[in-house]
Amino acid sequence: MRRTRTLGVTLVCAITLTGCAGVGTSRTTTTAPPATTTSTIGSSTLPPVVECPGTGDFTEGGGIATFDGESTDGSHLRRIAWETSDQCESFSFDFETSEGAPATSVPPIEIDHLDSYQVIRIRMDIDAAVVTDQLVETHFVDSLYVVRALDGEMFVDLHLREPAAARARIQTSPARLTIDLRPGLVPFTGTSTIGDNVVVVSPTQDAEVTRVPVLSGYSRTFEGNVLVVVSQQGEVVAESFTTAADYLQTWGEFETALPLPEGEVSMFVGETSPDDGSLSGVVVDVSVG
Repeated sequence: MRRTRTLGVTLVCAITLTGCAGVGTSRTTTTAPPATTTSTIGSSTLPPVVECPGTGDFTEGGGIATFDGESTDGSHLRRIAWETSDQCESFSFDFETSEGAPATSVPPIEIDHLDSYQVIRIRMDIDAAVVTDQLVETHFVDSLYVVRALDGEMFVDLHLREPAAARARIQTSPARLTIDLRPGLVPFTGTSTIGDNVVVVSPTQDAEVTRVPVLSGYSRTFEGNVLVVVSQQGEVVAESFTTAADYLQTWGEFETALPLPEGEVSMFVGETSPDDGSLSGVVVDVSVG
């Protein structure tokens, strides 16, 4: 993916309530080198068929899984951990009650591959999370973000490094969601743009868009204010402001639509410094048709 900075976070494999911001972290990861065996049919090279532990079907693209969580006591995300083995990776999400005890059942959860195939989004009906973002750097996952959605719920985005098929499973007492990943077949149609204070998920870099595209992502800009400045051939042709759903406790989702001129344009998304007025954010280049 296109990245405008390196996330300044310590690599960890398990993030617990004893981790981040005075809370301890630990990493005990065994990473095996990717398998080199491939199957060739004609001129197409396919990844090997990988049998991952556990049961259930893997899905690539669109909806991956939904869990209704009707009688849940889990309101907080207390821990994210991952394990890698050959070309299988498992990401686990543990939940707790509002009193801090381990939850017995998972909250309502919806898991999707976004249209770009580069992001797996896990929507959770929870109130809080112990972590806000994390550099992962496994074979499949580059980084993850915990985001307050515009509707008040939360979601976790896994930003993929390689195409992956996904499977979701849950357990009770204690409540845990596990996302398993194995090699996928469908290449990314685009990549997110990541900066220190802004992540733009759509449109992806160098995408072809309509005259009025929807710009979406998340930020940790001051007071959640997000500035969008569109330039073409060095001239500013459009400018807009929007507000993200959060910025203090976690990343906040934003979404805005603005008319663009035809042709190649660059969209700056971010904020201005209160000290000297300099711009801080990311630039997304798109082609408007």
